[in-house]
Amino acid sequence: MKYFVEVIFIFFVKILLFFEKVLITLICFYRESGQTSDPQGIKISHMYVSIEGYEHLVSKCGNPHASEENTIVMMGGFPTNPSESMYWMAAELCKKDKELLIYIFQLPFYEEYSKINPAENIFAEFNGQLFPFDREVNLKKIKVDPKFSHEAQAKVALKIFKKLNLKKAHFVGHDRGVVVFEYLLVSNSEIFNSFSRGAQVWDFYKEEWAELAPAICVGPPHRYFPFPHQVRFLFFLCFFLKFPQSITEISEHLKGAKKGSEEYDRVTHLVYKANIPSKKYLLKMRQTMLQTDMSKEIINRAKLKNTNVKIMQFQGEDEFKIGKYGKLMSDQPYFGIYNLFRNEVEDIYPNCSGQNPEKKKEQFIEYRDEYSKLKILPSARFHSFALIPKSAHFNVIENPIGCANAVYDFIRDI
Repeated sequence: MKYFVEVIFIFFVKILLFFEKVLITLICFYRESGQTSDPQGIKISHMYVSIEGYEHLVSKCGNPHASEENTIVMMGGFPTNPSESMYWMAAELCKKDKELLIYIFQLPFYEEYSKINPAENIFAEFNGQLFPFDREVNLKKIKVDPKFSHEAQAKVALKIFKKLNLKKAHFVGHDRGVVVFEYLLVSNSEIFNSFSRGAQVWDFYKEEWAELAPAICVGPPHRYFPFPHQVRFLFFLCFFLKFPQSITEISEHLKGAKKGSEEYDRVTHLVYKANIPSKKYLLKMRQTMLQTDMSKEIINRAKLKNTNVKIMQFQGEDEFKIGKYGKLMSDQPYFGIYNLFRNEVEDIYPNCSGQNPEKKKEQFIEYRDEYSKLKILPSARFHSFALIPKSAHFNVIENPIGCANAVYDFIRDI
């Protein structure tokens, strides 16, 4: 009986998502008609770097004659264009310091023209979970394309780096870009001046927290992502119905933004584009998610503790805030009973499941220009931990000024 209900449920979900895609595509067409291509007037150029016959997209802005101390390499994540999600922050950094040169690497093989070519003898490492009964589905007989694994993407990122004749740089990752750069840092720490990581958990997680999803998501719910229809349905619920939890309040933060403005475009990117990725794109996500899991990524981070590279975290301040509709926001709390960073920073909402202003420990917060810093624990691996206001950091840089200021200050401090 459960399987019958499951099939009917998926059928109706796909019908719903068809009409949702039509509507949101029309909304995006209207919203993008006045979009500016160069945020803050900073020219962002694009090139293609050929590695083993494949053309990898690289975007750049800033001073072409910059020193390695002033060179930054960035990478974003999904489900929207990984490069576009970093444009606004890159522009803010270049506006802040004209000596900087910034490269934005596309998440390798997520260009529109890439194809999935499963290997004959490489299979999925992880299972999935299927709505509506959270049934675990055995996926380990599915053949996968190894180039979509984060380890393989890191190797490609290194080849791109060398092909650009770069020797050393500051690295800034966000979302999946963080994980790719972590694999790169483990194997090639000598090319890192520093590493700034945004919207990605660190080294603490309790397995029982996974059982709370989807009612409460503590950390990205990897096991739901191998199913394309389910990814879109989950985003639809969280973005538009704020159920079972919200993802972001960027629309509230930027309410009243004028069409054609940077703020307006960021809402378009995060709220609308995130809800209409193509099936081809979602199948690439599936390939990645079949080859990674939060536990695997956390195990790999233990190796980072053996390097001397300075690491900072920039995290959305809105994580696990009680949103407008009374729902918890996002999935990466830095405090309380679900604290994913308890080995790194002082807890500013001790024993809380959500942000409780009455229990806030202001003595552990240092307020800076457009961001704040949490007090680091004596045993912390992080060099700095920044909170970015008016953002939850789901998959796009929601507050590029705050992120740029935090990263720039970190780079200059070290």
